[in-house]
Amino acid sequence: MAPQPTFDFDVFLSHNRAQKDWTRQLARRLRDDDFKVWFDQWELPRHAGKDWIGLLVAGVEQSQKVVLVLSPEFLDNEWPEFESRIIIQIDPIGRKERLIPLLHTHCKIPRELGFRQALDFTSAHLGPVEFDFCYQQLAYNLDKSRPYEGDFERFKQTYRSTATEAIPPISPLPKGSRMPHASNPLFVGRENELKKLARKLTPGSGTTVGVQAAVTGMGGVGKTQLAIEYVHHYGRLYQGVFWLDMETTENAQSEVARCGGPGGMDLPRFAQMSLPDQAAAVRATWEDGRAWLLVFDNVQEPVVVKQWRPKTGCCSVLVTSRRSEWPPELGIEPLPVETLPRENGLELLAQARPAITTDPAQRRSANQICDRLGDLALALSVAATYLRKYKRESLSEYLEALRNQPALQDESLKDVGASFTLSYHKLNAKKKTYALAIQLFHLASHFAPVSISRQLLAASAELDYSQREQGRQADDALARLRDLGLITEEPDGRILLHRLLCEFARLHPPPDAKADQAAEAVADSLFEFASKENRTGLPQNLATELPHLRQAAAAAEQRGSPSAGGLYNELGYHAKMVAAYTEAKGHYERALKLLEKHLGSNHPDVATLVNNLGDVLQTLGDLEGAKDHFQQALEIDQAALGPNHPNVAIDVNNLGGVLQDLGDLNGAKARFQRALEIDEAALGPNHPNVAIRVNNLGGVLQDLGDLEGAKAHYQRALKIDQATFGPDHPEVATDVNNLGMVLKALGDLQAAKAHFQRALSIFRKSLGDHHPKTRLVAENLEVLGNADPKS
Repeated sequence: MAPQPTFDFDVFLSHNRAQKDWTRQLARRLRDDDFKVWFDQWELPRHAGKDWIGLLVAGVEQSQKVVLVLSPEFLDNEWPEFESRIIIQIDPIGRKERLIPLLHTHCKIPRELGFRQALDFTSAHLGPVEFDFCYQQLAYNLDKSRPYEGDFERFKQTYRSTATEAIPPISPLPKGSRMPHASNPLFVGRENELKKLARKLTPGSGTTVGVQAAVTGMGGVGKTQLAIEYVHHYGRLYQGVFWLDMETTENAQSEVARCGGPGGMDLPRFAQMSLPDQAAAVRATWEDGRAWLLVFDNVQEPVVVKQWRPKTGCCSVLVTSRRSEWPPELGIEPLPVETLPRENGLELLAQARPAITTDPAQRRSANQICDRLGDLALALSVAATYLRKYKRESLSEYLEALRNQPALQDESLKDVGASFTLSYHKLNAKKKTYALAIQLFHLASHFAPVSISRQLLAASAELDYSQREQGRQADDALARLRDLGLITEEPDGRILLHRLLCEFARLHPPPDAKADQAAEAVADSLFEFASKENRTGLPQNLATELPHLRQAAAAAEQRGSPSAGGLYNELGYHAKMVAAYTEAKGHYERALKLLEKHLGSNHPDVATLVNNLGDVLQTLGDLEGAKDHFQQALEIDQAALGPNHPNVAIDVNNLGGVLQDLGDLNGAKARFQRALEIDEAALGPNHPNVAIRVNNLGGVLQDLGDLEGAKAHYQRALKIDQATFGPDHPEVATDVNNLGMVLKALGDLQAAKAHFQRALSIFRKSLGDHHPKTRLVAENLEVLGNADPKS
């Protein structure tokens, strides 16, 4: 038996240019269904300089099937006839079944083709179901393993698979979802990929819930955008949707934890938990058997998925990643994405520069142009027009021009700027609401390119959004921007600004605005917000705005603003609060370097940062490093503020704490006593700072074996804190727990138990069952031998 011939292509599409657009869509559909398609616009540019007639002949010969898209124009043109005659010569009587006539438009079929059964696509233009009916017959004739249905009515009633069902419209996500990205109104294409994801992932689709799929492909091709659109079209089918930026393993725990607080599931007592406990609580909820959708965006390493995906339950996990190969044990089903939705933009550019389809370097440049322009359809269209006109300019040169300035300042994009200007000029700065809209539009451009809090945006314009009148002013101005298409809003009211509109806003500041005024205003509002939230000891509200705080810090550093140091200090404070100690150390070090540059090395603010850095070093176990930093802070504050200032008491107290950890109990005792003397003299005997010093002194006395002395100090600290905070504050619970520990050491177990039970009750009420302090007291009760978890 002769060996079966092999072919480079499954199908060759022969057509007239009058049906070019229709045939291109057919080619895309076939390619999306894993057929290898020879289509002239895709293949001829791959062989620039070669005899294109020979390429046509080779294309026909290398294709297993040749489809003739028949129409009156086809029959009147010599080139499609040329292609059809080639295959007729190869298979003159149809025995090999390599020629498929496809009747696009009613016409008289030539005699030499009349004996071959044609596929009638003349009804395919009537609607999607009619096209799908014809298309599945073509797919079957190209590959007999595909399903086939010949009766149209039966096809309509029983055959429709998920691939032919309409994509659901965008709908609000379930309450408690965490989704920082809005749907892109300019999103085109990717219908087939959306449906494939639906078949793999959605509840009620007939597949198993609790599976993983990965949208994979090279950077900048729209993996994230596809996932975003899937969430907004299909998210309503889940119990909740959670979007996590999983680019680095270091951020993964924080990203998981953020799903549990405000803006997410809002789990009970969540803000009082440590970061690891928050992440554990979130994952426990994901494993409770409900159908959640998790999107792990921009994953670099499989270990992130392995570590953080739920181990049980019914979660569907959608991963976006550049990685195309995944360990089999993860059970991830990859969905490769090569050019969509970026394909539409690349096709526009390829019409001007065909080499994009063959030259990897030029294709990379084209991809980066799409990225630089934010995939905006109008921007890519005018860019293609420009490149078609000015052929001497290479893609890399054009890309460089866009990168070296705001893209909208390039001559090629003047039409894009003009379209924005039409809307922008409808804002009359003489009207109060419109003037505020201009100001807010400009301020929004200095936030990070993620959703923006209305409260923070208003604060950067010196408006208090919580005040009814000022909040209404901000809402009116934002509504005008939304109506003009200059901003979009998320369902919860947060603001989104497209990349090119961000550039446009920066190029069009409000009248009489000073240089960097808006950037400094944004930095100031973020600093005030971060400082306030950090001092509450509750990290969740600030966690939502961290991208903006990070960008503001980096931008302030770049322009040499003194505000950079304070912003990095707040980032460090927050990181330490959520137990991200290495991150905190990095932020504090950067803040210290910047403040020393602006204030000198002997300023009290510098001492504060040195102190903060020492604190995190102590937590990380670098006790000698911490000691050096506390001593340095002490020297600065004593020289700048004198020996009896409360800041000096903080330095001395911290030095006592690290000496205690180092085992120098007498040295620690001496420092705590000095800190207490300073605070009592400066603040009075009943100040809460005094209670801290008294408590610390009680701790070192207990370590030294002076149990009665320790007991007296704990009792004094408790008295001060109860008078300051009331009987049910966490500071009071700390004092009560410490007192219980010394009573236990003194052998008074009944009194110790009573104190532990009171402390446990306060911590449970104020911090929740999972907070480390709550667990510590519960452990104290358990060690005592009389623990009752419900007591």
